[in-house]
Amino acid sequence: MERSRNLCNDHYKVLVSMLIEGNLHIPRTFESEVTDSTTPPFSDKLMMFHITSLLSSAIGYYGEAMSISQRKDLSANYAKMIAEVGLLAEDGMNLLIENEWMEQPPQATDHEDLAKNK
Repeated sequence: MERSRNLCNDHYKVLVSMLIEGNLHIPRTFESEVTDSTTPPFSDKLMMFHITSLLSSAIGYYGEAMSISQRKDLSANYAKMIAEVGLLAEDGMNLLIENEWMEQPPQATDHEDLAKNK
């Protein structure tokens, strides 16, 4: 979770610097919405699932932004951010699997294995 927060802050800084460079509006953050409570309202399992889902969505959003960008510097930043988020998402999925919080998704039929069993 801490790695995710740090990565998001790093990406925010990169994106904000590009907006400042273009004299554009900087959107506000939602830091004021975070409480100082130490009692978790949700389980670790649910939070990890949501974080990995959000990371996967971020990859899609960055990819979409990169596909319509006509600036090389933006595309390079998006490509770098996709790689960073991808590594973090993989680690999150590995945590879900290690804790047995993630089921194996349906697999394609292995026709070669079926043919050997006859």
